[in-house]
Amino acid sequence: MSPIVTIAALTIRESVRRRLLLAFVAITVVIVGLSAWGFDRLTHTHNLTSGETNLAVPQALILFMFMFSFVLALSASAIASPAISAEVESGVLMTIVTRPIRRTEVLLGKWLGLAALLAGYAGAVCALEFAVVRVASGFAPPSPVLAGVYLFAEGALLLTLALFLSTLVPVIAAGVIGVAVFGAGWLAGVVGTLGADLHVGALRTIGQVGRFLLPTDGLWHAAIYYLQPPSLIAQQLAGQSERDPFSALGPPSWPYLLWVACWFALVLIAALVSFERREL
Repeated sequence: MSPIVTIAALTIRESVRRRLLLAFVAITVVIVGLSAWGFDRLTHTHNLTSGETNLAVPQALILFMFMFSFVLALSASAIASPAISAEVESGVLMTIVTRPIRRTEVLLGKWLGLAALLAGYAGAVCALEFAVVRVASGFAPPSPVLAGVYLFAEGALLLTLALFLSTLVPVIAAGVIGVAVFGAGWLAGVVGTLGADLHVGALRTIGQVGRFLLPTDGLWHAAIYYLQPPSLIAQQLAGQSERDPFSALGPPSWPYLLWVACWFALVLIAALVSFERREL
């Protein structure tokens, strides 16, 4: 077994033993329970017509998935921020890198283990929530797998950033910066949407620049697109409903996805270089 795979397995085992992960699981269970009750009430209310209900259910699903995306991002930052800095401070890494294991293998193993853990969490959350919505309301997203993939990519992006920060600053600083950057990226997306609706070029530019500097909001909107039914997208394109931060008119372009892949590679390379130069 290669050192990268061994370290990945040990990273997963250590993360599972931490109580912080159990806290996020508990939060997820609470949100899923609330969504089951909410979708059941929404579907069986007599205050809405069938057409209004058919539009309200997917919009409510997007709101719940936004909460999950925030929990996923928070989880990614929480599990990645202590990956390097905490073990440097405790002296654990000193005993590892003195063996015939390179620092590159240590960091890549940790990234692989945390990404696998995040992928399992994202997949379980999406499958559970989509099943609850299907049972409670009969609605199923048009492309649930792609929606889940983009939600995972959003979390993996923040995980990579937090791992890079963990090679530079202490645990608390890495976690706080990661969450703050995620919030700033989402806020820039909101500003960009307002700029597009109000035809304000400066605000629209802020949103576009924000999506390239930190692509989390762009990936979130890609997930939104695959959560929406075609009828809702058609209404927005026809101008029958207003755009908002929880809507997307089209899938992400291939050049943008290529940039996201480059962003991943650049930040991961920066983390490797930073870790190689850090004194233990």
